[in-house]
Amino acid sequence: MEPARRALMPLQPDADAPPRSARRHLGARRHVACSSLLLAWCTAAVGAQQATKPKASGGAWTCALYSGLSYAYDTNIDHAQPGLQTFGLLAGFGGDCSLRSATAALDISYDGVLRRYAHTDVWNVPGHDVSVLFEGRIAQHWTLGAGVEYAVNGSSEDRVLRDEYSWQPQLEFRLNGSNRLLLYGEYLIKEYPNPLRHHESDPRVGVRFRQQLGQRWSWAVSGRYEYNRADSAPYRYNGPSYGVDLTNPLGAKGRVSSSVRYRERRFTARTVRVGNLDVLRRDTDWVATVAWHQVLGHWEVVYSYRYEKYGSNDTRREFREHLVSMTLNRWW
Repeated sequence: MEPARRALMPLQPDADAPPRSARRHLGARRHVACSSLLLAWCTAAVGAQQATKPKASGGAWTCALYSGLSYAYDTNIDHAQPGLQTFGLLAGFGGDCSLRSATAALDISYDGVLRRYAHTDVWNVPGHDVSVLFEGRIAQHWTLGAGVEYAVNGSSEDRVLRDEYSWQPQLEFRLNGSNRLLLYGEYLIKEYPNPLRHHESDPRVGVRFRQQLGQRWSWAVSGRYEYNRADSAPYRYNGPSYGVDLTNPLGAKGRVSSSVRYRERRFTARTVRVGNLDVLRRDTDWVATVAWHQVLGHWEVVYSYRYEKYGSNDTRREFREHLVSMTLNRWW
């Protein structure tokens, strides 16, 4: 995802958050998240020390800051039936800093956003996203990495209002100069706000293959399996996700990026009535996106469209959504 884009994504609250408190697990999960954050920071610091040894790597810090404005029109911001149509103005700000050498890299990024939507005030809260990623080459074709991320009032995947902590180890195999295979894991902690306070932990494993075609063309396929655990049994589920994305140039400094994602959620304890039978609930989610990015000096213009079709054997949970946005970013 591009540096300015996470901050300017419209978000939705989770319709499945249960109406009860579960504070007894909060301390333990925060301890896990803080421990993971500390571990990744220590790993990154060691790598940074190695990368800045004199005459060994030639590593140097590079930083870029941005600010941006985005206008968004959403046909179903609350992911419900019949759905609430709204439009909003979002102000984003943030930046990236990188320290790179021949054998290691350290990346730190921050994205912030201020939101203002019409016809509702649920989403008019600021959002923050901080991530740290360290990668080091361990063999000729192998790279080992670890990352941590902390998001406040936002999820870049589910478009919901929640806090997230995640730890992400990864192992990459470079087949040649154009083809890479990535194996990764993730331990994600989700905390939903009051009054529907709710907590989940979501271990994930996945694989991604990416091919670079020339300087500006690329495509990738990915697969992932997750084991979502919650403090209330009806909100526990397992399921796979599959994705395809493509990036191709458009003009001298433009590009078009597109993606399709399919996701299943197979609940392990929640049942729904289908005919005369009670069966376990099963949800499916199709998301397709396309975006045009055009760079004009220090400015970037982005036009994007997102379509989501959510299906379920519980027909009350089905919905469709169209999201159109226009974004103007300034890099400093």
